[in-house]
Amino acid sequence: MGEDLVIYEPNQISTDVKDFSNGLAHYLNYLGLPAADDVLVKVDERSIVIVNMPLLVQRLCDEHKESAYYLSKFIASCGVGLFDAALSYLWNETIVNLRQKITRFDLDYFYDSVISSSERRSEFKNEADLSKLDDWQLIKGCLDTGIISDIGYKHLSHIKDMRNYASAAHPNHNQITGFEIIGWLDSCIKHVLAKDPSGPVLEVQKLLKSIRTEKLTAADAKPIISNIKLLPRELIHSLQNAIFGMYNDEKVESSVKDNIQLLARDIWRYADRESKYQTGLKYARFSANGEIARKNLAQEFLRLVDGLGFIPKDQLAIEIKECLDQLYAAHHGMNNFYTEKPYAINLSKFIPETGFIPEQIRFDYVKILLICQIGNKWGVSYAAKPYYDEMTSKFTDSEIKEFISLVDDSEIQVILTDPRRTETFRQMAFQFEMKTKDEVLKQALHIISQSSQELFDSKATAINVRKLFV
Repeated sequence: MGEDLVIYEPNQISTDVKDFSNGLAHYLNYLGLPAADDVLVKVDERSIVIVNMPLLVQRLCDEHKESAYYLSKFIASCGVGLFDAALSYLWNETIVNLRQKITRFDLDYFYDSVISSSERRSEFKNEADLSKLDDWQLIKGCLDTGIISDIGYKHLSHIKDMRNYASAAHPNHNQITGFEIIGWLDSCIKHVLAKDPSGPVLEVQKLLKSIRTEKLTAADAKPIISNIKLLPRELIHSLQNAIFGMYNDEKVESSVKDNIQLLARDIWRYADRESKYQTGLKYARFSANGEIARKNLAQEFLRLVDGLGFIPKDQLAIEIKECLDQLYAAHHGMNNFYTEKPYAINLSKFIPETGFIPEQIRFDYVKILLICQIGNKWGVSYAAKPYYDEMTSKFTDSEIKEFISLVDDSEIQVILTDPRRTETFRQMAFQFEMKTKDEVLKQALHIISQSSQELFDSKATAINVRKLFV
């Protein structure tokens, strides 16, 4: 094409798009198909995207631009007026970029953080296996490992929901505006495409590399330990999962285990109790599955960190945990309003009339049950709701305390940006306030039930509740 035919000014492109749309409308009418106005977004909406596109794309580095094929398809779809297709391409570009970041960062660390089942973990070995993860697992894993921030996770969760319900990925006739689609592009560029892991996340990356490749001494360990206690809670949790996964790998070199032994006790000390209970559950799975070598290594690790008390006393915890994992996956999957019920029934069968829940899985039980009971943006699985109500009605003070702690959980905080779900959360807090006799729990529940949406959004509710338990 000669230089006199090169067109790149947004205003000129907008004019050409209008001419193209008029021609396409005539062609569709000729074929007897729905007219362009019923199929394509109006030109004015497309112009919003075209005019703003150069400002956003310039944030990307040249290397990324050269390989951003889905982003080119996004722009082409916007120009044609297929915003629903454009949203699918934008999501594909984001997922591809996240997978690349995970691979460059530390693939084993990511898998150890995301996959709790040792049996399933063995299926994930290389970059290609990332495609086996659902999108919600991928972005949740990126949150847990620090590859994306809390606010980035919040934006991606919303875009994922819109991709599922308003894009060309599934049949629909939802209308997307120019400002909406350009806003989603802005979020993806800001929080993923033009952003690399930084700060504490890179410290974890360096530490994992040192554990795998260097010979550490006691003197080397001291400054490392000092930095570990400054890491965010989620990163310590993921780091704990990673070193445990390395330690019970039969093929790992002895030098790696020596390095872990220098650091494990302190990482364990700073890790939250949910992470410790998950480690105990993994030990129990090794035992139940007859993985003797891995069981022995896991026991050696737990003995090293004085964590044998976190091994489940029986297999009830394992059975409930498997049901919870299945229910959680169903909730985040397609057609969840229909698929949640059988998993809710299975879970309810393991809950006795006393409501007793093994301590090892109590936090996961309360959290996943809450997530399902307050539902997603589009509502609740009414087929499963009676079983959720039955199980929450059996909550004792132990479960109620875990419920209160969820106001400080990053995943729950994202969910509670939705006023409808916040209202359900407040109602549950009020019901538990009427049930418990513990005055401290009553006070915390009262704070939750009376908090406005603004207090939840600003995290003031979490701060006020936290003060009661200091």
